Amino acid sequence: YQQPTSTPYPLTAVAATPSISQIALGFAGGHMVLIRGNILKSKSTKQRTLHVAPEPVTNLHFVTDAAGTRVTLFATTTAQTMVFDTSGSKSEPAVLEERGCGIGCSLMNEEDELIVARDEAIYTYTVDGRGPCFAFDAPKVLLRRFKHYLLLATAAPSSMAPNLANGDDRPPVDATESRVYSYNDPTTFTILDTKNKLVAYTGVVPGGVRGVATEWGSIFVLGGHGTMDFFSEKDLLERLDILYRQNLYPLAVKMAQNGNYDMASVAGIYKRYGDWLYSKDDFDSAMLQYVQTIGVVEPSYIIRKYLDAQRLNNLTSYLQELHTAGMATSDHTTLLLNCYTKLRDEERLNQFIHTQEDYQFDVDTAIHVCRQAGFYEQALYLADKFSKTGMYLKLKIEDQDDIKAALEYMRKLGDTDISAYLAEFGRRCLGSLPSETTELLVDVCLNGMDVRAAAATADDMHDDMSAPYADTTSLLSMRRIQHLFADQPTWLAAFLERIITRRWLPSDSSRELIAEEDSDMKSAWNTLLELYLCSVESPLHELNSSSSPSEKQTPKERALNLLRNPRTNIDWERAYVLCASNGFTEGIAALYEQRGDIAALLDLYIEHDSLPSMRRLLDEHGESQPDLYIKALHYLARNPQLADNEELLADCLSTIEKHNLMSPLRVLQALGDSEQSGVTLGMVRGYIMRQINATSKRIEDNKAAIASYTSEFKVHSEKMDALKNKPIVFQSTKCTSCMAPLDLPSVHFLCKHSYHQRCLGDIGDSCPRCQAENQKLEDQRRAQEISAKQHDAFFNKLHHSDEGFDVIASWFAKSPFAFTKLIDQ
Repeated sequence: YQQPTSTPYPLTAVAATPSISQIALGFAGGHMVLIRGNILKSKSTKQRTLHVAPEPVTNLHFVTDAAGTRVTLFATTTAQTMVFDTSGSKSEPAVLEERGCGIGCSLMNEEDELIVARDEAIYTYTVDGRGPCFAFDAPKVLLRRFKHYLLLATAAPSSMAPNLANGDDRPPVDATESRVYSYNDPTTFTILDTKNKLVAYTGVVPGGVRGVATEWGSIFVLGGHGTMDFFSEKDLLERLDILYRQNLYPLAVKMAQNGNYDMASVAGIYKRYGDWLYSKDDFDSAMLQYVQTIGVVEPSYIIRKYLDAQRLNNLTSYLQELHTAGMATSDHTTLLLNCYTKLRDEERLNQFIHTQEDYQFDVDTAIHVCRQAGFYEQALYLADKFSKTGMYLKLKIEDQDDIKAALEYMRKLGDTDISAYLAEFGRRCLGSLPSETTELLVDVCLNGMDVRAAAATADDMHDDMSAPYADTTSLLSMRRIQHLFADQPTWLAAFLERIITRRWLPSDSSRELIAEEDSDMKSAWNTLLELYLCSVESPLHELNSSSSPSEKQTPKERALNLLRNPRTNIDWERAYVLCASNGFTEGIAALYEQRGDIAALLDLYIEHDSLPSMRRLLDEHGESQPDLYIKALHYLARNPQLADNEELLADCLSTIEKHNLMSPLRVLQALGDSEQSGVTLGMVRGYIMRQINATSKRIEDNKAAIASYTSEFKVHSEKMDALKNKPIVFQSTKCTSCMAPLDLPSVHFLCKHSYHQRCLGDIGDSCPRCQAENQKLEDQRRAQEISAKQHDAFFNKLHHSDEGFDVIASWFAKSPFAFTKLIDQ
């Protein structure tokens, strides 16, 4: 190269790009020369003066970007720090700072930053300006780099702190003024760990540092007295052990992190640090370290420490972080919520509950703890958010006694859920809000009936499918609801009334019921009847009745209307037992009427001496069932003292006489059998006189009939005797059939009818003219013969007849023994 001036100056700085395409030279006179071209391969190079500074050039450094297209030159003088872009033909200097450094007191780091060592601090620069600085107050003689260490040689011992923090971008105000030191003065050699911000080594080199070399992973320092100091980096474990002994745990953590320690090892350092702080009673700082161990150190180790020390605030902070990290168990949640509740820290409790996004805790446990501590609103929030319906209703009903809100919440549930929770909480709700709860139960019950009916219909339509249409077993049926009213009979009556009114009494409810609903309907009617008979008053009648108090029906009247309603479906036997056990005669009468058992109804009236009811019954059913008058006659004969006895007695006798229900003798026996009978002759005189007259008339009629039968018998006997013993003269000259004169052969019959043989044809030995009459007589004879053999019919008629002698006489009139055949023994 060629000197830029005629006056030769010593060369103070040299720099070259990695490809040696550019070389920069710095001189003590302030000239900076740039040489372009590869001096190894090309003989021709270009040289130009890059810049002329008023002070000597101390250091030059090239920086090339990754593509190799842009080349930057950093330059320092004793008074300035500059940067040049040497990629182009013109390079104007950009002054980074109006301060420079000594020779050998700057270098480039791995991030292509310029490191400048000045007396007061160590600065970093980029092409854009100055970066952070490290405070280190000492006159700098030499600066070198080894890995992430800075190797400093200072001209005199300096006051150094073991942990150097980052400085700001301003130089120290009280910087020590430059002084001139002897070349052979002792030099302090310092190794700075820039990654961990600490002084790794410091020591004095007698005679000054002549040179520093970094090879084979070690540092070699050449001293002025011909000494060679050798430095090797300690293993990370050794370095950490040194820091442990000095209780420098923050540095140990940083060193382990920078040394790519795994998380478990770093957490172990935090644990040691926390234990040390805890032993110093610095609980807050110790907790900050323990938090860093989450996921590695067993939480119970830290929890026991702070439980023993009763440091609930610190424990709460740790548990919060544990939940944030997703490492908490249900026990940790329980403990955290217990801490909140013991501290009565509702704000943090709300924050914990409301601000969670993924809710890394056991919700059931959280609800239980909040409920136990009395934080019901927080428990309700969690129960509602996570659809813990059962717990939500328990809180509303058992803890807050807010039955109205609970009922409104239940109305929003599905059929299966509401059925389950009404079965659990229905009785409690009925105790507080019976009206609203009853309405809800009615709606649920009716909806369940609709669902079951639809399911049954669908199952019938798809009976070839293996799976049922719907699962209705969990729905709340009416019979499963009734037990909820165990201590609320009045509201049970209201419930049943509302179900019956809305489900089975409407005019359009004539649909066919499934078996389960039919059973429910019978159960509803029977239970409602029982409640009425026990004088239970339904509140719905009081709330919804618009009639005046005088017109209000009593429970017994409602029971009677229930029994008389043709649309009711009541079990007859059960209803009878209920009415009988409660002495409800009107109900028993209604049951007999419903069943059509008029005889039993009359017996009931007789038993209770209800003469008006007897008269009404006889008037309504006497014509169709005249036997009722016989029972009435016996009753009246035993109770003549009753009002209207004589008039009713006369009616009974008149009907018996009209229908000939009893013989006069039996009537008189019935009237006079009882010792208590008070029937007088005057009461029955008319009946007796009519019977005597009727009997006398029958006697006269019978006598006339006997005389007629005797005369007729005599005539027939004479005819039979003449036929047997006297000759018969046939005088007819014409054929009875064709009315032509008779000629031989002819046939004559004993009835004195004559026929041509040819006119008879195949007719046998019977006269065609008299054949019909003769056949009639033959049929009568054959019927008598058959009747004579029907002994069971005879005895049955005899048993049921009031006039047995008439039956026997009538039977004998048919000559039953005329057809008897004697069997020879």
